[in-house]
Amino acid sequence: MIKQKLYIPFILVLILLISCKDENILYLDFQNLNGNWHKNNEIEFNFESSESLVDISVILRTDNLYPFSNIFLISSIKNGNRIFFDTISYTFENDTKKWYDAQMSSIKNSKISVKKHFKIDSGLINFKVKHAIRYLDSIMPQTKLDGILDIGLIVEKSNK
Repeated sequence: MIKQKLYIPFILVLILLISCKDENILYLDFQNLNGNWHKNNEIEFNFESSESLVDISVILRTDNLYPFSNIFLISSIKNGNRIFFDTISYTFENDTKKWYDAQMSSIKNSKISVKKHFKIDSGLINFKVKHAIRYLDSIMPQTKLDGILDIGLIVEKSNK
């Protein structure tokens, strides 16, 4: 009797979750970095895709231990026999608040655009990213970047 009572709410929740799926998201995954990102730790994502026009973004979750107001990322996208490299500079601020203003939570989520309206071919896509942040008086990247909780990759259908 108890199993039957739980079965109907379970089915309703399952239907609700399936119906809420965003059809524009082709790929979404996260990797936990446990609060720091070592400079030699190149984060890698692999996914299968059909030929399409996409927007590729990195999602970065940071906390109050992150010591900088910006980040530099080096990314590579391997699609078939083509490889695309980019260096991305991102500043943690928006129109209404600066990165150092008081926040409601100590965890901040940032969506960092890597490629917009990017044509990918069918097959396996390999995406890699590493940080290249350094202090102003140094030419070497930080060995360990504190305050990085998770890094994710989101690939969405492009809105032409």
